Amino acid sequence: MRNFPMLIAALAIAGSAQAATTISSTNGPDAGPLPGQIVTYNFESGTPAGLSGNFAIVSGSVSGAYAAPLGDTSKYLVVPDSGSSGTATLNLGLAYKSLSFYWGSIDGYNTVEFFDAGGVSLGSFTGSAVPPAPADGSTGNALNNRRVNFDFGGALATKVTFTSSSKAFELDDIAGSAVPEPATWAMLIMGMSLVGVSVRRRRYLGSVAA
Repeated sequence: MRNFPMLIAALAIAGSAQAATTISSTNGPDAGPLPGQIVTYNFESGTPAGLSGNFAIVSGSVSGAYAAPLGDTSKYLVVPDSGSSGTATLNLGLAYKSLSFYWGSIDGYNTVEFFDAGGVSLGSFTGSAVPPAPADGSTGNALNNRRVNFDFGGALATKVTFTSSSKAFELDDIAGSAVPEPATWAMLIMGMSLVGVSVRRRRYLGSVAA
């Protein structure tokens, strides 16, 4: 049983090496996360654990500073909070097979990047990579306010950064499909092994009795 964590780590590394992150999107107003995903960050309760950098949590719109994603009347994340550019970093706490968020008034100078537990980048995407958004910052265009999904192709993301080189990167309702931590996987495998041993033992005792 001591080798199970090492095996799981090896599989995770192999998955990262072979993975290719793919991107898809649906136009706004936001219809919510994809099947199998759960919203883990909605910014309604203030700054979530693991979030740091140059950002603000706001609601509504301020001309020349930020604009609420189309149809979004709740609080959301905006980068940067101050200055003409900035980055916010979110350490996810869990490992995710896929992540999505509602991206508002998509701009070509907005960039999102994902990392695995070893700090290896799983892909960096500007707003121009979102199909078929014009990425021109338009606030009222449903094509330019989209639920954007990133599938890591077998790799696992544990950190994401949001960067904007101008005003502003607006997003809300980050959702994802998480996987059990390695320790949980080890416990599951150990449990399955014990069940197998128990079944074999009962069969053996049954044959002896016969």
